[in-house]
Amino acid sequence: MRVIDAFCGAGGWSAGAVAAGYTPVLGIDNDAAPLKLWAANCSPAGRAACATIGVDAVDWLDAAADLHVHLSPPCTSLSKARAGSASAASVAAALDAVRWCVQLVLDKGYTSWSMENVATPAVVACVAELARQHPDHVAHLTLDAADYGVGSNRVRLIASTPAVIKALKELPVKRVNVADALAAAGLPLPAEYIKSNTSNRDGTPCMRSVQQPAFTVTASHPLIWCTRAGTTVRCLTVVESAGLMGFPPDWALPTGSRAGLRAVGNAVPPPLAKAVMACAVTAARSLLETSPPAPPALPAQEPAPPALREHERCASKELAGLRRKLCQLTKRVDLLEGHEQTVLDD
Repeated sequence: MRVIDAFCGAGGWSAGAVAAGYTPVLGIDNDAAPLKLWAANCSPAGRAACATIGVDAVDWLDAAADLHVHLSPPCTSLSKARAGSASAASVAAALDAVRWCVQLVLDKGYTSWSMENVATPAVVACVAELARQHPDHVAHLTLDAADYGVGSNRVRLIASTPAVIKALKELPVKRVNVADALAAAGLPLPAEYIKSNTSNRDGTPCMRSVQQPAFTVTASHPLIWCTRAGTTVRCLTVVESAGLMGFPPDWALPTGSRAGLRAVGNAVPPPLAKAVMACAVTAARSLLETSPPAPPALPAQEPAPPALREHERCASKELAGLRRKLCQLTKRVDLLEGHEQTVLDD
């Protein structure tokens, strides 16, 4: 299946699609720096388009049975971290972007699609309303990426077709802890515990063992390796954060800790994308299997044998002769009737 990754960033969704065996063919983002990395990661089939979606013109591919479209519209203004500081205008614009994405899917006739965003009440209410308006095309689910093979918690809203959402609900839980996530990435464990930048009510740091999924990887602050007592060892590197998110070790990411953390923290966890793509492909196959069969083609008519063709030519000539005679008789009748009328008049 071909994949369009809109608002792609460094390509978390595309990384999951590649892991599932599918091909990203178009990545769209308005930030040229991560977009170049997306193009490098998705070469040679992937085509990058630097554009502000919803503002600039984009050459969207036509709908097709083998095409999946994913959209991750900006969610910073909608996040819990910005709940008290985001302006009403920025929140309204972000919700309009969510509506625009769904409308694009409907207008283009895309039958396989998905959208990811934060699961705050405003976003959930917005998507729920869209689902009520278009029940045959839109459904949604709030989930934790840690249940789908991601080594860190990440609660998100996923919107897609009703068939895909149903399949996601039915997938078995697949938990991965910090130790297993880093081992899969080929990375050592610097410590036995990990903590966030927040504290408990009693002032102690929020900590977890590496035998659990990590806290959410954010775009602003890295998680911290620590001892059992909560003593800081060091911050997680970009590579370690990417490992917790499920990025493959060979996926190119921005250099520099700030740019790299922003790219990873804003990404869709690849294992979650892989799970959604698997459900989308299953739904697409089911749709093809349940579609009404095409009407059978009419059998080709065999050419008539020579004798029959000669008979048809003779019959055609005879019919033409009869038509000429009928025409001549009609003219004679008309002349006779005209003559009789002339006599009567005299």
